[in-house]
Formats: sequence, structure tokens, C-alpha cells
Amino acid sequence: MRNVIAAALVLPLLFACAQPSQSASGGGDSVSPPSAPPTQGGAQQVTVQLTQTQGGSSAGGEQAASAQGAAGGAVVRGTMSTPTPCHRLTGAVQRAGETVTVTVSAAADPDAMCIQSIGSIPYTATIRGLPAGSYTLRVVHTYPGTGWETATALETRVTAG
Repeated sequence: MRNVIAAALVLPLLFACAQPSQSASGGGDSVSPPSAPPTQGGAQQVTVQLTQTQGGSSAGGEQAASAQGAAGGAVVRGTMSTPTPCHRLTGAVQRAGETVTVTVSAAADPDAMCIQSIGSIPYTATIRGLPAGSYTLRVVHTYPGTGWETATALETRVTAG
């Protein structure tokens, strides 16, 4: 009987932990909310979907990104150094003319017990809603509330098809 009660208490917790969160977390593959690019005054809105890959490593010090153009946007693959491996990454995008800035922000996961070592978290950011053309793509890593300075991880030209 105790096993049945224990299973009834633990299964909902396991199920809740297995569900993707709205922002990427250090516990597994999670995705920022997918969005179909809505329109603003007839123009397509630029959106970003950030996927943080499995777990955070403690092989810190990596701060890099690469990008390639895609149909209607671009794809960025990067690695972000974090104060600990237990951070969640979120993404935002802004377009000003031919310049597209993707901001990847790291926030400590309040639910994680974590070792105190520098982390390195890989991610993929998919940018959608760009009209065909050539753009300057800038990727910025930010660390709100940590005391770490903002870092530009990439600035390059990409062509959206």
C-alpha cells in the first residue's frame, strides 16, 4: 500500500518535470514558445525560438556563436558561458533595418541545486520572419543580476532566402 501511495505522489512530480518549459532550462531540451510571425502594419514580425541543448556542462569559458542564412530567417548555433551550469537561457530578437540583434540571456535556475563552477551551455536560435535579403546579424549574451558583463558573441552577414 505504501508503494501505491508513494507512486501516486511522485508520478505527478515526474510528469511536471518532464514537460518542456516556456524558456530553455539546464535540465534538458526545452524551447522558447514557438511563434508564427504575426504581422505589424502588413510587415512580418521577426521572431526567435531558442533551444538549449541537453544540460549545462562545467567546462566553462566558451563564448562563441556561428550563423547561417535560411529561408525566411537564419539559424544561430552558440555556446554561452554562465556563472554556473544551472542557468536557463532565453532569447529575444530586434530588427532595425538591415541589422538583426539576437539577445541570449542567462538566468539562474531557482529550482536547481548546483555546483559552483563556470558553466558552458550550448544553444540553437532560429530566427524567422526576415524578408529575403542580406543582414548584419549580431548575437549578444547577457547576464542580468549576475554582475557579468554583456558580451558580443558574433557579428556577421547572413542572407535570408
